[in-house]
Amino acid sequence: MFNKEDNLLRLKDASRAMEICNACRYCETLCPVFPQITQFRTFDEATLNYLSNLCHNCKGCYHSCQYAPPHEFNLNIPKTFSELRVDSYIKYAFPNILGKLFAKNGTVVSIIIALCIALLFIAGSYFNSADSLFTAYDGKGSFFKVIPYEVMTLVSALIFLHVIIAFIVGFRRFWTENGDKMSELTDLSLWKYAMGAVATLKHLDGGDNGHGCNHMDDRFTHSRKWYHHAVMYGFILTLISTTLAAIYHHFLGLQAPYDFDSLVVITGALGGILMVIGCVGLTYIKIKADPIPISQKLLGMDYSFIAILALVNITGLLLLVFRDGIYMPSLLCIHLGFVLAFFLIMPYSKFVHLLYRLGALLKYAKYVKNN
Repeated sequence: MFNKEDNLLRLKDASRAMEICNACRYCETLCPVFPQITQFRTFDEATLNYLSNLCHNCKGCYHSCQYAPPHEFNLNIPKTFSELRVDSYIKYAFPNILGKLFAKNGTVVSIIIALCIALLFIAGSYFNSADSLFTAYDGKGSFFKVIPYEVMTLVSALIFLHVIIAFIVGFRRFWTENGDKMSELTDLSLWKYAMGAVATLKHLDGGDNGHGCNHMDDRFTHSRKWYHHAVMYGFILTLISTTLAAIYHHFLGLQAPYDFDSLVVITGALGGILMVIGCVGLTYIKIKADPIPISQKLLGMDYSFIAILALVNITGLLLLVFRDGIYMPSLLCIHLGFVLAFFLIMPYSKFVHLLYRLGALLKYAKYVKNN
């Protein structure tokens, strides 16, 4: 989808836009990008990659800009930065070949999901204690009668290791591209600023005015921020649920499935519901949004990521509801297939924007600290 020639044209256009913005400065209170660009006179690739990942895509600058289309300057910062971000995801990806492969995100994601679900059904059919995948199981450890615990643990551990390595290498490539040193990350004040901005999504507030973003049109609203909160905190709750389940299993000798009033189920179910709500809301916003400041090339990546995230949680909730019936083995295979696919594509999908935006906020924290 993105080739080197297109990337060079985008870098040239982004550099031109930043030089105009640097002269204008009307948007200086909207987000961190505009005060940050005052520190530069020229904009090379590393600087533009940093700025594009610092952009939260609130579209406030587009609707405020006197040089936006139909002006002859044709500035469209949200669209330009969106495409540069994806170029940077491909550049930083480890291994690089997977980053290029996942540029065709929608197609590749669909194939991986289908393969993962098929593999889980094959595994379920092979290991299943009964003659059919439509068999009701009772009691603790019933999930492991379909897919053995050792198989689940081994596959999960290998994928988790791959994700961690890909994230570390990708983050290092991003962080050091414009000369920053990894040792600077030991400064806790940078983390305090960046994590505070992530936890509150303060840069989706619409700048100093705090009236929200223009993500659908020129009206201000906070809805995108709240849907992002639902996804983010829902994801954190499911991580807590998974961690608690591991503690229950390894240290308390308690096997899944757990009681409905256990912390594992409560946090997992609440997290799943929050993420489904967030995914539905973000999809609605994308459908209703003004298409001009949006890169149509990236919609496949956006929709495929939202869809797989929603399906991971919907199948998880269905498994919770039907875990004592004959549909449990099939639902378990489908749910684990979506989970497997989600984690496999995590370093190359839209999810990775969390990693590089955190890195950009850490870089911006350096600017705030030194000025």
